Amino acid sequence: MQAIGYLSASHDQAIDLVEQNASFLHFCQTHGYQPTATFLDAEVSPSRPRPGLEQLLRHLRQESIGFTFLIVQSVRHLGLDATQSVRVALQLRSRGVQLISLEDGRIDDQALVDLWRRDQQLQPDAERRRQLQHDRAQRGQAIGRAPYGYAIDADGRYQIHDQEAFVVRRIFDLYLRESLGIRRVAQRLNGDGLRTRRGGNWSMISIRDLLLNPVYIGRYERLGVVVEGNHHAIVSEPDFLAVAQLMAQRRTAPGISQPSDFLLAGLVWCGEDQTRMIGVTRRQQWRRAAGEVASATYRYYQSEARTNQSVGSYHTRRADDLEREVLAHIRGERDGGERSILNFTHDATALAAETAVAVATAESHLRAIDRKLSQLLDDAASVEQDSVNIQQDGGRLVVEWESATADLARIRSHAVAHEQEAERRRRRELRLRRVRDDWDRLNFAQQRDLVEQLVDRVIVYDHAVTTQLKA
Repeated sequence: MQAIGYLSASHDQAIDLVEQNASFLHFCQTHGYQPTATFLDAEVSPSRPRPGLEQLLRHLRQESIGFTFLIVQSVRHLGLDATQSVRVALQLRSRGVQLISLEDGRIDDQALVDLWRRDQQLQPDAERRRQLQHDRAQRGQAIGRAPYGYAIDADGRYQIHDQEAFVVRRIFDLYLRESLGIRRVAQRLNGDGLRTRRGGNWSMISIRDLLLNPVYIGRYERLGVVVEGNHHAIVSEPDFLAVAQLMAQRRTAPGISQPSDFLLAGLVWCGEDQTRMIGVTRRQQWRRAAGEVASATYRYYQSEARTNQSVGSYHTRRADDLEREVLAHIRGERDGGERSILNFTHDATALAAETAVAVATAESHLRAIDRKLSQLLDDAASVEQDSVNIQQDGGRLVVEWESATADLARIRSHAVAHEQEAERRRRRELRLRRVRDDWDRLNFAQQRDLVEQLVDRVIVYDHAVTTQLKA
């Protein structure tokens, strides 16, 4: 059985994306699912699009998925509120997948109605719950999950979890006393079979965040409240400060390659496993037959999963080769660059007026659809029965929503394109001219800025490279 994971931030950030991914993989291993893809949204807000969810929906629409399960941490990770969560769940189910929540179990019609019913019951108490949380923070009591290394006692305070605290001290010792870098610390822990709380691999991000978390010296920081000496420390304050100082020194030490040293930093993605590829530098020394010591430095882009956790396949590409190929794509000297050109000549003033009316109409239509969905859920929640069926009527609303959303996106896209195309073309031609004519005279920062302005994404496959150029 195949499984796809969707990882998404939530309001309370109770479970970060690293832990969600570890939970997804652990669930698949435990229940015999074959993980085939993961999609993620690191930040969610009403004004921010959710590219991971959009990619997931496109993937389900374009691929022949067969009997596939989609696994999420919780139903609440699907949307910013109950209405949006239900709508997204209906969208996903309409693509033929079976939805499973790691916290809530199978997401069927009854589960969605129960979610709606709980949300409606909790809404009047929202302000009271916020005040209660603030009161807990003032008392230094736990809100949500305890950080790794601690448990929560009967009074709601942090108490040391002996087994996890041992790992915390081990991490500080490896970094501070054995002088291992963050990547090597993660590699050592994973190699020794030490796992995160949810049974996953340690990553560079989880190690870094742990080393910088003042909770381990007894300091409590939640909701803007800071309480010194709130609970027993796991590491000493001198060690904590020494780690922070050492980390700052390593970030700025000469000869240490930073992501900014790579021309394509943040732009390269692996086409095989859909993970970001990050710049990595390796230095090697060897002794020649004559006895003298030789050394060399190698720069390449490597799959982030492999770099952060020392797991996964070795999807790599030499940095110099990849950067030359992308430059050739930008200059049009080699096939592989993809770019769309827009050309409109309509009257700008008339277009702006037409666009404003069209956008207002489309947004009103979307609100009306959500009101229909809310009424459907209200009706279902008011019926006391063991089983309900909202997929059919809800599915029709989802189709209507997707059509209206696509219309709104097209309206906005065309309007923005009309407004910006002339200026964009002028600036782009200036940048292209600098890449073609002045490249070797530019410093690294100038070269990097040009690449960021011209390139949307570089996708690396085993035997090909595609450069997606900005229009």
